Amino acid sequence: MLLTHKNRINILQTKLKELNIDYFIISDADPHHSEYVCDYYKMRSAFSGFTGSNGTLLVGREDAYLWTDGRYFIQAEKELAGSDVKLMRMGEKDVPTVRDFLAQHSEAGEGKSVIIGCDGSCMMKGAMDEIKDALTKAGKRADFYFDEKIIRDILKETNAEEKYFKAKCSKIRVLPDSLQGKRVDNNIQAIREALKKAHADVFLSAKLDSNMYLFNIRGEDITYNPVAFSYVLVTNEAVVLFVKDEAVSDELKAHANRYNILLESYDCFTEKLAFYTAGKKVMTESASLSAKAYEVLNANNVKVLEGDCGVALLQAVKSKKEIKLIKDTYLKDSAAVCKFLYWLSKQEPGTITEYDAACKMDALRGEISENRGLSFNTISAFGANAAMMHYETTKETCVVIEEGNLYLLDSGGQYDGGTTDVTRTVVIGEPTEKMKQDFTRVVSGMLALQNAVFMKGCTGMNLDILARKPMWEAYMDYKCGTGHGIGYMLNVHEGPQAIRMRGTGIAGTTEFEPGMLVSDEPGVYLEGKYGIRMENILLCEEVCENGDGTFLCFYPLTYVPVDMRLIDKTQMEPKEWQALCEYQQDVYERIAPLLTAEECAWLEAETLYVCTE
Repeated sequence: MLLTHKNRINILQTKLKELNIDYFIISDADPHHSEYVCDYYKMRSAFSGFTGSNGTLLVGREDAYLWTDGRYFIQAEKELAGSDVKLMRMGEKDVPTVRDFLAQHSEAGEGKSVIIGCDGSCMMKGAMDEIKDALTKAGKRADFYFDEKIIRDILKETNAEEKYFKAKCSKIRVLPDSLQGKRVDNNIQAIREALKKAHADVFLSAKLDSNMYLFNIRGEDITYNPVAFSYVLVTNEAVVLFVKDEAVSDELKAHANRYNILLESYDCFTEKLAFYTAGKKVMTESASLSAKAYEVLNANNVKVLEGDCGVALLQAVKSKKEIKLIKDTYLKDSAAVCKFLYWLSKQEPGTITEYDAACKMDALRGEISENRGLSFNTISAFGANAAMMHYETTKETCVVIEEGNLYLLDSGGQYDGGTTDVTRTVVIGEPTEKMKQDFTRVVSGMLALQNAVFMKGCTGMNLDILARKPMWEAYMDYKCGTGHGIGYMLNVHEGPQAIRMRGTGIAGTTEFEPGMLVSDEPGVYLEGKYGIRMENILLCEEVCENGDGTFLCFYPLTYVPVDMRLIDKTQMEPKEWQALCEYQQDVYERIAPLLTAEECAWLEAETLYVCTE
């Protein structure tokens, strides 16, 4: 019999008492700190029922807690109902972080440590160190107990689904020359130059998207993310790629031979790590390398240097060839979204569901010859469901799209030529004045960021205020960042650049450079009522350089109309209205050639006609 999440937590609590473990940390995390993981690693979901992409489950001997951010508060409340797991709303007043909670609530007398259990292969070294430091500052000591079997044994005991017991593996494909933005040998040389500058011997990468980018290869091991489970080691003498044996094709072997890349078995990584790094200086990112891997390094007299050898920036700053392909891809993708909005406008309210709409959007993308699937699960949300930032509709739980509320579609695709992400919100029927006011604020914020001119040296924290200002003036805010980087035929969320109010580390300090992509997606989310999000993808470009410095701007890649029925013109400054009308005109001019005559007539009415009234 399949037991409930509550039962699984209760079994784990019994085992904690038996093993004298104080707390056990469970995340939906793989050994690479991937944002999205395959089902095999979704342990937090299996024990709590919460399915959001970000969250940490902390199970004590008597109680259990779930931390997640503002995108998932509403969803988490629903999915945790009846589980006795307490929701910890990250970022809210008086809500401690996981590490601070452990420091405050753990009991440790003299000579006694707080014992914290986890899967050491999926706990990142950086996260572990943060917990240790927090307890040390509180006058306590944390000892970690690595156990990779305890939670999987419980899943077996409770007859969990088969998906939790075998990780996905696919053949790795090599990108054709026509799609390769940067040469493999140049990438390797850039890493070696960074190693020399840092006086290091070895670069170790556990980041799956970076590994794919460096070698111009792609996989299918994680849904929506075209990556393969892998590790990379680069020295002055050798380049080693660890991949699963089943993933190796003749094509990959030939590619590896071409660039003198040694292929090693992924399953032997821990064993071989000591061989390649013993006694050397290794540069790596603690945020994406497991605590278990660090144990190997520490045991073999390795000096660890924090850094990524510039790989994140190498990925983030797209080449001229990549930019050309990306621009072409976004025009085709924008046309698909326009086709969807035209289709939606022809549907009678009450005749289709959120799920129907999502399937239609996915099918339209599938008609594009270069399409290779979705870049994330399509968010198709009507009314109150749209207030959940990462709402997931299913055939069984979807609601009917009816008259009198807002519909939000957040979707994207993977293509031979780029990765896309776009959000639009439209009204079904007639909007209320409140809807129009909120929507206009969101659009004003989006356009303010899109049309910004700023100096080189600015970070996303410098720019975030542009998008939030219209909301703040109405004493409103959205509990998430404004923008994220986007990969090239890779993950839809990519760093190091980001636009957010607060930031730590590289996400908060990375300066924008020409060639970077970033999303622009302010929003309004009213629980129980509706949600509004408008998202364009922007390309950073240089405007000019003069005696005052270098000035940058953003070039929009997304060309999908704004629902003008939701615009309150009286709420906009003349300059804002002009910017909106210019954008709508650009949408028509760029997308109309890609539409049918009927779709083109609809687009003209949605853009040119409305702006000339």
